[in-house]
Amino acid sequence: MPQNQLSEREMLYDSIMTEKYISDAYNNAIIESVNQNIKQALQHIQQEEQDHAQLFFEAMHQRGWYPVEAAHPSQAAKQDVDQQISSQMQSNLQKLEQKVQNRG
Repeated sequence: MPQNQLSEREMLYDSIMTEKYISDAYNNAIIESVNQNIKQALQHIQQEEQDHAQLFFEAMHQRGWYPVEAAHPSQAAKQDVDQQISSQMQSNLQKLEQKVQNRG
């Protein structure tokens, strides 16, 4: 009597999907954690889960089972990102300067 067995591809796919789900659950717990020690422990565990997912991804990608297209951002997109980063840094610098002035 034949048994239903998963192929290597199916097992890897199931594993990577499980790791993604688990990592997302840890992410929610980290965001909602009040205790810094617990938050750090959860972050450590989440990193381990992401490392596992990376191994599954690499195994699938090498076999052609998880193709990804390389990103080729346009020059306009690069400039937009640079502008956003510059604006955020300027805003953060202004906030820091205000804090320093308020203390002085």
